[in-house]
Amino acid sequence: MPKSTIQNAYCRIVTNEELPQVMQLWQTCFDDTIKFVLWYFARYWKAENTLGIFEQHGETEQLQASAQVIPYNLQIRNTALSCGYVVGVDTAPEARNKGYAKHLLRECLYLQREKKQAISLLMPFEGQFYYRYGWPFCYFHQRIITEPRELRCAAKEWGCVRKVDMFEAQAELARVYEVFAARYHAAVNRTAEQWRLQLEDAQMEHTICFLIEDEQQKPQGYFLWTPLKEKCFVREMAWCHERAKNGMLYYLMQNVAEGEKLWIDLPENDSLKYQLASAKTDIVLYPFLMARIVDVKQCLESICYPDIEAEFLLTVQDDFAEWNTGTYHILINNTMAKVNKIDAIGQTEMKRNHVAHAAISIDGLSQLIMGACSAKSLIQQEVLCCDNHTEQSLTSILDVVWPEQCNYMNEYY
Repeated sequence: MPKSTIQNAYCRIVTNEELPQVMQLWQTCFDDTIKFVLWYFARYWKAENTLGIFEQHGETEQLQASAQVIPYNLQIRNTALSCGYVVGVDTAPEARNKGYAKHLLRECLYLQREKKQAISLLMPFEGQFYYRYGWPFCYFHQRIITEPRELRCAAKEWGCVRKVDMFEAQAELARVYEVFAARYHAAVNRTAEQWRLQLEDAQMEHTICFLIEDEQQKPQGYFLWTPLKEKCFVREMAWCHERAKNGMLYYLMQNVAEGEKLWIDLPENDSLKYQLASAKTDIVLYPFLMARIVDVKQCLESICYPDIEAEFLLTVQDDFAEWNTGTYHILINNTMAKVNKIDAIGQTEMKRNHVAHAAISIDGLSQLIMGACSAKSLIQQEVLCCDNHTEQSLTSILDVVWPEQCNYMNEYY
């Protein structure tokens, strides 16, 4: 992509030779250990995924802000979609309050649009900074921190739990994860290399891996246990069926040290919250990831639909990615959608033919497509507005076309 200008600076893809500047800026802005930084930039970072804003100082270019867009493949609406995860948005202290972060985010969207990445993900340091640019929360974790004995109503002895070398067990972990993730929406289709990187990251935190196996010694679940001060943190837990989940909970109940608490992050809809024993334990719905549509037409035409016939108009307002603003004629047939922007004359003609019409902001549409909110909920929030005479029928259509889902993702960058 060509470089863009902002004030007395410009934004472009960085080069491999500029890695030291990118690393230095990261260390200035983020509180990561040097061990993690060295691993991340040796194993994870790629120049072609990194945008930088540079200022010219005499003969030299000085990096003042940067952001990375990590490619992922998500399973959205029964479709494997290319998406991008925006990470490491940082600005040098002396360059703040110049609009660099805002400019970087827009350039990230331009880059993702060029790469045909349908959805842009990010983990915010605070939600309010990103709301204004069209990223709403679409992923939540159910976070439980409790005494191990509180699991006794859910925990049931089952299977054989054994400690394994997580790298040697990578193939088994991947098979269990595939079964587990298939029950959720917008989960990552992890490649072998992504699995390797996940496990390397876990290893740096002294994480221990456990498998639970059935009578035929076939893995049916796993959990990754990271020891923290006075806590056992289960950083990831996946299972093929409830018996395996309950068996792993039984093992944890029996083996977490006396005086330590158990910290588990589970999918938003997990049933464990209904099965805690006696204590009034706080269960937190933890805002995990934000997501927004990069290009409305490209996104809506990429996903798979129920086998129905539907036609409606959708007016989208996007004040940040201006290419999305407009009214779209959406025609769904044979599990596919044909999406085209139409002008005022076309809108008038469609309304004359009694085609239902609704208006929505880009953040609302992102939540609808991602399954984070239903059409009815967005109408109640006054984010989705339908013509009065077609509201009930259009809401019913949208609930079939884009039904609410339970999203799950456990990638932190």
